[in-house]
Amino acid sequence: MAIMTTRALAAVMVAVIIALAVTGCNQNYLAPDPATCKAAMQAQYVKAKAGQGHFGAELAACKGLPKAQVQQFAQQIRAGN
Repeated sequence: MAIMTTRALAAVMVAVIIALAVTGCNQNYLAPDPATCKAAMQAQYVKAKAGQGHFGAELAACKGLPKAQVQQFAQQIRAGN
């Protein structure tokens, strides 16, 4: 009986470790990249200045970033940075 309990506990531990590893990998893979967001915002700004769009629309590349960071990027882009 003790052997079955040890095996069951080991199986649960392995399952938890695998679940944590998969979850951790997915979070890092899906995390938004601030540099990609800013580059997309700069491209959007250039188009808007040429009269071909609107600057300030929410971009898919910025989804998941803090709103304050996206606003900071917008200020930097408008200032020419």
